[in-house]
Amino acid sequence: MRQGDIVAHIKSGDDDLGNHTIPFKGNYNWSFCSRGDHRTLFNGYFWWGSKFQSLNLFNKELEKFCSLNKAGRQDCYWWVRPDGFYVFPFNNTFSEFYWKFIKPWG
Repeated sequence: MRQGDIVAHIKSGDDDLGNHTIPFKGNYNWSFCSRGDHRTLFNGYFWWGSKFQSLNLFNKELEKFCSLNKAGRQDCYWWVRPDGFYVFPFNNTFSEFYWKFIKPWG
């Protein structure tokens, strides 16, 4: 797979964050307030060259892979790799072993 840009479209039922072009080895972040009933849902649609995948980026199940910091904010980190999508509660690419594989490219 070539090392090109990834196009990501992130949205929830309330917010459509639009398309964002993420350069190779770049990053994109956003923040939101989750509902108290654990029903917050964010979806992502990703294109990388000829590959495409859609997946949930935040929901009740994925919330357990997030970390709760001292300010009361939850952080979730996604790593998009040639073999698929991974989530981890900390922004640490050095502990690849601990990243949770969620879904391959379609």
